[in-house]
Amino acid sequence: MVVDFFKEEFVYILISLFIFGIALFIVTRPFVELNAKKILSGLGIFLVVALIAHYNWRMHHIKTVQEAFEAGKNILCLDKTNKIGYVLINKGEWKIKNGEFVHPDFPRGYNIRECVVE
Repeated sequence: MVVDFFKEEFVYILISLFIFGIALFIVTRPFVELNAKKILSGLGIFLVVALIAHYNWRMHHIKTVQEAFEAGKNILCLDKTNKIGYVLINKGEWKIKNGEFVHPDFPRGYNIRECVVE
């Protein structure tokens, strides 16, 4: 689970570290009031809680889409190569493999994170 967390949230961890780094740079300037350093602990806690909440929401979304697919419901997936923008996926020949919907007639799969239940 820890590996999944870092794999899924890597970009958001980098963004959080960047935000925290900027805040650290600002509050360590000599002209900033000493009490402003207390903001860092609050910001750190907020960023950690936001990362964990985002991860939990994302895992819940993936689980919901997988369960709906297995129940036979239609799934809409974002298609960045098509002008229409979406692909309708149903249980027919589509399979879930490594977090993607794959079909023998399509050259590429569709990531579950970019799909919603119709």
